[in-house]
Amino acid sequence: MRQHYWELRGLGIELVAAANDTPETNRDLRERYDLPFMILSDENANVAEAYGSLHENDSTRPRISRVSMFIIRPADEGSTIAWEYVGPTSRHRVAPSRLSQEIQTYLGMRHQTVSVIVPSAWQVERVIAGFQDPPFGLYRTPAEINEPGVMVYRDYMRELAMQAHGEVFRLQSSGWTLAAVPPEMEGDIAVGQRYVFTRDGG
Repeated sequence: MRQHYWELRGLGIELVAAANDTPETNRDLRERYDLPFMILSDENANVAEAYGSLHENDSTRPRISRVSMFIIRPADEGSTIAWEYVGPTSRHRVAPSRLSQEIQTYLGMRHQTVSVIVPSAWQVERVIAGFQDPPFGLYRTPAEINEPGVMVYRDYMRELAMQAHGEVFRLQSSGWTLAAVPPEMEGDIAVGQRYVFTRDGG
């Protein structure tokens, strides 16, 4: 989401995240990944419960939120939910391009533009390698976590890459026009490609 933050801000949307962690953990997460958006601490999952995204079947952590996204109307419009997605598991996430599409539809934009970042195979493996070494130190196997069936970070990164490819296919097959495919850069390093799609009459 970090790579799409300014695209969403350009639509006039303020992006705020919430996590079932302490303020200190969330602050460390923001600093570690240089996240430009706020992460609220929802340690007791009260916010998750209020928004109907509480994971009720997780025996390891009784009060934990499912992966969710909400578009909330401004205060002068009642702060009500304009659009929502509550995933059944942590593996079911909304692609940033889909979120951008929903925001533009909510705003009534007739001409819509979204983008999908497809990382190169080299970038995926580079990120995975970074997880295994300091300062990240995030790479853990299911045995180390002692939670059978947990998705390790290696698999998670590869699944995100597959999701990006799937999103490109979804947009192509649903009437969007591919407008450009520039390289996606981090500094002077090309880490993938950004597929830019447009459509009218959204």
